[in-house]
Amino acid sequence: MRIKHRYAFNINRDERIEQFVKEQGISLKISYDIAVFEVFDDSNIYATIKKFMLTHSVPLISTAVYTREEISAAQWLTVRSSWRSLYPQPIDEMGFRHTTYDSTDYCYKAEEENGGFHWCGSGLVQKEGFVLAKEPNWGPRNFLMVNCVEDELFISPKAEAALRESGLAGFDIRDVMNKRGSIMNGVRQLYVRGSLAGGLREDALQEKLVCPKCGFEKYITKAGANYFERKAFEGVSADIVKTKEKFGGIACFSLIIASHKFYEVVTDAKLDRGLVFEPVVLF
Repeated sequence: MRIKHRYAFNINRDERIEQFVKEQGISLKISYDIAVFEVFDDSNIYATIKKFMLTHSVPLISTAVYTREEISAAQWLTVRSSWRSLYPQPIDEMGFRHTTYDSTDYCYKAEEENGGFHWCGSGLVQKEGFVLAKEPNWGPRNFLMVNCVEDELFISPKAEAALRESGLAGFDIRDVMNKRGSIMNGVRQLYVRGSLAGGLREDALQEKLVCPKCGFEKYITKAGANYFERKAFEGVSADIVKTKEKFGGIACFSLIIASHKFYEVVTDAKLDRGLVFEPVVLF
């Protein structure tokens, strides 16, 4: 496993940042005045870059990069799609949160108070099928995550057929509707039925966030730190589950965790284009 750090900054903010990065021999990708570059933490220049970027408060996103051998050896893996497309409907004022979900216990307050968010986004429970404006343009991909929803997977007809025949357990395949109320033929939701009974380890955490409005706890984990207690998986017969714990800053979502058998079915059928698997480490 290697940790990759992705930095982004506005080139008009401070010309010293752009100059420094170029002096390190790093190429920038610039779009609409936003410059982006990536560097691994085992690079011989990372310590220098880290110190400079901290001094200049440049934000970063850190992700883990695994070898195929590490992924293939894992008993359980988190799974998400790197392909994001479309929006759940109605998207105006995030109306889907009240139509697709039961929002009775939803913790949300639209306003910011004293410069901070005073809500956590917890409490939504799906009650109806998702609605999309149109069917996805799948191309070579078979799994999708829609924008604004961080913990639901949507599948192509090809993936649906493979999963129905797989013998895998722990999910339902649900219809997705268009805005006219008709069932779409080209997309389904892979609905995960169950969740783990906790198990996230404290040493996986980068930050614990406690909602000042309702007291709910959610987490931000360290890159590559999918650390869980082994006992949390004892007796789990499903091949795909969600975490009981919720994650995110402004967002609030579960991790989706799949068995090695799920990984094998998806990869053997060559359905994994755009899917990101990360090993779960059990203690």
